[in-house]
Amino acid sequence: MPFMTDRREVQSNRTAPEVLCFNNRFRKASQVMAFFVSVLGLLVFCGWAFKVPALTFIRPGLQSMKVNTALSFLCLGAGLWLAHDDKRQRSRRILGLLVVIIAGLTLAEYAFHINLGIDQLLFRDTRTPSLSAYPGRMAIATAICFLSLGSAVAFLGLKNTLTLQRTLVGACFAFSLVALCGYLYGVKSFYSITSYSTTGLHTAAGLFAACIAYFLARPDEGIVSIAARESSSGYLVRRLVPAIVIVPILLGWLGLVGQRANLYDVPFGTALFALANIGCLMLLTILIGHSMRSWEWERFHAERTMRESEQRFRLVADTAPVLIWMSGTDKLCTYFNKPWLEFTGRSIEHEYGNGWAEGVHPEDLKECLQTYEQSFDRREKFRMEYRLQRHDGQYRWILDIGVPRFNPDGSFAGYVGIAVDVTERKQAEEALSKANRRLIEAQEQERAWIARELHDNIGQQLAMLAIELGQLRDNPAATQRHVKELLNRVVEISEEIRALSHELHSSTLDYLGVVPGIRSWCREFGERQKMEIDFKDDVSHPVPSEIGLCLFRILQEALHNAVKYSGVKRIEVELAERSNEVHLKIKDSGHGFDIEAAKRGSGLGLRSMQERAQLVGGTIAIESKPMQGTSIRVRVPFQAKASSSAA
Repeated sequence: MPFMTDRREVQSNRTAPEVLCFNNRFRKASQVMAFFVSVLGLLVFCGWAFKVPALTFIRPGLQSMKVNTALSFLCLGAGLWLAHDDKRQRSRRILGLLVVIIAGLTLAEYAFHINLGIDQLLFRDTRTPSLSAYPGRMAIATAICFLSLGSAVAFLGLKNTLTLQRTLVGACFAFSLVALCGYLYGVKSFYSITSYSTTGLHTAAGLFAACIAYFLARPDEGIVSIAARESSSGYLVRRLVPAIVIVPILLGWLGLVGQRANLYDVPFGTALFALANIGCLMLLTILIGHSMRSWEWERFHAERTMRESEQRFRLVADTAPVLIWMSGTDKLCTYFNKPWLEFTGRSIEHEYGNGWAEGVHPEDLKECLQTYEQSFDRREKFRMEYRLQRHDGQYRWILDIGVPRFNPDGSFAGYVGIAVDVTERKQAEEALSKANRRLIEAQEQERAWIARELHDNIGQQLAMLAIELGQLRDNPAATQRHVKELLNRVVEISEEIRALSHELHSSTLDYLGVVPGIRSWCREFGERQKMEIDFKDDVSHPVPSEIGLCLFRILQEALHNAVKYSGVKRIEVELAERSNEVHLKIKDSGHGFDIEAAKRGSGLGLRSMQERAQLVGGTIAIESKPMQGTSIRVRVPFQAKASSSAA
């Protein structure tokens, strides 16, 4: 059972299953009455078709039901059976119009004293003429009732004609009740306008049942909706109305039977009737009062249980580490828990309905509402992300998950949802995109560097070597000195390739260890670049390979930058162990650079050095100023857990 903050919404949702229960009972009762009406018409119609007179009248001395009357009951009962199904509205209207046509033509015959040939069109009425001046024709009052009931069935579902429908059916109900009382008490004027226009007993019963079927078919409309409510007024209507109709009629009939049996005279019978009514009404009042007390006691317990359940729900919802909301069947939100209100900094009155949407970022609002409404119409679970304004004015990313909720009887009750702040996750995802993009850019720069080295240096040297070898082939008398020069060129190219290989992956780190490997590479790099690399080390413990590889890549990047931009021929490199940390220091006295400008640029050098240091739990500090040299210091703890992706 849903819990709403609005008390009116609580009451509405609390009684909805019970109201629906009474509605279903009333509709079933309506269909039973409609079935009775259809069966009554079918039996009489079969009586005429197969010439079984007993099916057309209750006893020989009473008026028979005419063929058109039976046909009208058959159509009317079928139309009332479909009264609650608006999908069959067209069929219902056709059936109602058939009844209107039959009744209307009959009344036209009476009004204009003509015979349209519809009275005995299907079967001929051969009974004693004294019972009817017009054989085969239904009575005037019967035709009027069918005209009213047929119109009501045809217009059923049209709200603007509801008052007219109820008035017409109410008049038919009153007439049928009067006619039945006339037969019960022997008052012919109650069921006969003239001696030749008499409504039959079973016709009056059929009309009475049709009126009840009509009123009960739509228990959510008109005065019957009061009886369908689970309230004191509904309880009284359901108990009193049947008693008001049945008890006086029954007591009057019993009093009349006693008078006809000469048990007492008229004054005594009248007094007895009055006292019996008083006694029955008193007894009925006491029984209803007792029942209402029990009903109110049950309602009190139900409401108290509901309040306790709602309090438990609020306690759980208000202490939950998520934002919780609820909406009704009209798509409007009716509840927000305390964390939601604390997050937005707004009152629950401002969040009600669609007020919560005021905090959604304008760029996300359209898609947010569209997702909500489409899922709501389909009764589907939804999952969406949008930015919601926090109490401090900052927009935070929210993951909102909503699911449809249903009452115990299966009827749709709205939606319930939870929302969580996923801003940190979104930021982490964005950082990982950025990181992947930087990785791709670094790979592309690395490939571009390799391509330049191969093309601009090694490739050109190989091309020149090929040209000179071609000249040597065409000139067999070349000197020994020329051949020696070519061999030296081959050795130089080989050295270039080996140096490039070491740049990409220095095998000396694997074979010699971290410190000797770095020392060896610094010597080779200095020889290639024609500059002095002053390498010093003071490390007593073996450096883990993961840390060593990260330090080596940082050193490579720093020395390449120094060659390109510092303008010096001497660089100091120091690798030392201090306080369970490995320290790497790279220093030159060259041109220097603007660190902030370098960070804002598109290059990846500084960024890659910082990220490599972070991968092994280290830190890096860079100091540089234009024309004052550059100093890079890296500190990495020995116990750091390095990532294999550091390479």
